[in-house]
Amino acid sequence: MNLPVITEIAEYFKKELKYDVPNMQPFVGAHFNSTRAGIHADGLLKEQEIYNVFDTTTILNRPPEVAITDRAGLAGIAYWINTQHPKFKDSDEKIDKTHPGVAKIKEYIDQQFATDRVNPLTKEEMTDLVKKYVL
Repeated sequence: MNLPVITEIAEYFKKELKYDVPNMQPFVGAHFNSTRAGIHADGLLKEQEIYNVFDTTTILNRPPEVAITDRAGLAGIAYWINTQHPKFKDSDEKIDKTHPGVAKIKEYIDQQFATDRVNPLTKEEMTDLVKKYVL
């Protein structure tokens, strides 16, 4: 059985049929397999199998994700960098949550949410922050 085709079908529905898949839709929604909690991100960094009992990367071609908010913590930021930033995504080089640049990014994020921000940082924002504080 070719289960990753489920993700491909959802992409087809979004792109070709202009269907708005609900974010929380099991298996295919944008927020499926995504956490905002730093403690969960820390679990993903340490041992993904404990946090995510199914290998969603293999089964659905959907790796776990972390939405970057004030709740993501240092672990969430490090996980995002290692799994989303092009320099680290397909590399053996990884960033640890103790990296000083991760702390700087967290300070910036905390300031953003202290001033009434409610939405997670975008990929573009995070990419810029990594460029500024990590690279």
